[in-house]
Amino acid sequence: MKKEFKVITINGIRGAIAAIFIVMGLIAGFIVSPGWVCMQLWNQAIEEFNLVVSTMNIYQGIMLWAIIALSLYALNNKRALIGFGSYKGLSPEQVKDIMSRAKDSEDKILKQLEAMAKEKIEKEEVSLMEENITKNEETDNEKEKVEV
Repeated sequence: MKKEFKVITINGIRGAIAAIFIVMGLIAGFIVSPGWVCMQLWNQAIEEFNLVVSTMNIYQGIMLWAIIALSLYALNNKRALIGFGSYKGLSPEQVKDIMSRAKDSEDKILKQLEAMAKEKIEKEEVSLMEENITKNEETDNEKEKVEV
């Protein structure tokens, strides 16, 4: 069963104008109108309670509406990353497992550091031995020259 859906069809300039009006209506209905309501409520609260704060314009009302809407979305979303008092501690088995893995990795790191230190010491010893050999050869050559 093959169904063909035509969700939105924009044909010519009339379709483009219709699409623009649809988008503008959605923006006005879901963004500007609630922003205007927030602005009016804020300004009424200032007058009502004689608060010494500035009044809001429409842009600030839209931003306040965006803050409210996004906060409600984040708090009501089941997959939200925000959680209050929802931390469940690790079980003792999990803690022991983590500690044993940390100990194992610490032992591996220490062994690697010891091996690196031994290699460095061996290289330094070899280079010192080579320097001593060359110095001995030079002193032997100087003694031979003096004897001759």
